[in-house]
Amino acid sequence: MTQGLRQAIGILALPGADLAARLALEAAGNPALRLLPPELPGWRRPLADPDGISAPQGSLIGHVLGQIGLLRLDARGGALALALAERLEPTGWLGASTAEVARACGVPEAEVEAVLVQLQRCEPSGIFARSLAECLRLQAAARDQLDEAVAGVLNHLPLLGTGDLAALSRATGLPGDRIARAARIIRGLDPKPGLAFDGPVLPPVPPDLRITRQGAAWQAQPHPAAPRAELTERPGDPRAARMLVEALRHRRDLALRIGAVLADRQADYLAGGPYLAAVTTQELAGLAGAHVATVNRILRAITAETPRGTLPLRALTSARAGRDAAPVQRIKARLAQMLAEAGARRPSDAALAARLEREGLAISRRTVAKYRHELAGRD
Repeated sequence: MTQGLRQAIGILALPGADLAARLALEAAGNPALRLLPPELPGWRRPLADPDGISAPQGSLIGHVLGQIGLLRLDARGGALALALAERLEPTGWLGASTAEVARACGVPEAEVEAVLVQLQRCEPSGIFARSLAECLRLQAAARDQLDEAVAGVLNHLPLLGTGDLAALSRATGLPGDRIARAARIIRGLDPKPGLAFDGPVLPPVPPDLRITRQGAAWQAQPHPAAPRAELTERPGDPRAARMLVEALRHRRDLALRIGAVLADRQADYLAGGPYLAAVTTQELAGLAGAHVATVNRILRAITAETPRGTLPLRALTSARAGRDAAPVQRIKARLAQMLAEAGARRPSDAALAARLEREGLAISRRTVAKYRHELAGRD
């Protein structure tokens, strides 16, 4: 497998936020590649425009982006910092491992870890933690309270939760008075420092496609705010930049072909109908002229703005079932309705199968039992 093919496959599998992070990182290290601004006025994302950050005042992300600006990171470190910031949860904790961020950005995990160490010095202390213990440890260190006893108790947080200070004393080998003092310090820390901020946690991530009605037909088009890049004349690595631009073009073209098929097949659903039409991955592969594995990557990674909300393309597919090859979603919806109407009567699987068959949704008793179990688990 060539390097270009490996990169193309990797780009196909990246969701929007990870793609933006990868592009920002590549552009930061390669002057031959330039990120293009969104074609949609008013839509700015820090990963695509690190020098023109715009975030809601008082929000966690707005505060964090300001803190990142004070760290004076180089271009590569700044791109990784923004990739980590995109994964902050409302609590202020990091919602992904450094290994996951490294894979998304295509860099060694050690490089992400080094940037994370710097981000964990941001205010308020405790943000960018990966666990409760790390969050509290960062705060205690910032307050110069991380002594042997506090560190020992943080290593045995479940015992602190039970209030068994004697067990903590035995586990740490430290006297009870020191353990009691450490417990008071820890209980005075904030386990979720991010909740002190208002507003949205993350900047909006643009979808890849926009599916709209054009006259009587539905069409898929590239979203005007989706990440884009181009080659420049500046010295750098033009071969690597060219491969990345080509991988982006390949991703966009495949997404458009698959999105166009789904837009056509799901016209009734997009217009407000209750059910998806049956369309399988195998059918999509044939209609879009792509391999099934490639279609599966696109369905997982690509999102589309539709009248039904922003959806992953996977949400616009539905398997077939039964002799009539009806959409599974429709069968499950009708079965759920039947069970709700039956209430406490609990009809047999055979009776439900017979009723579905009379309505043109012929499936076996065994399949009814399977779907019934899945519906019960959903509740």
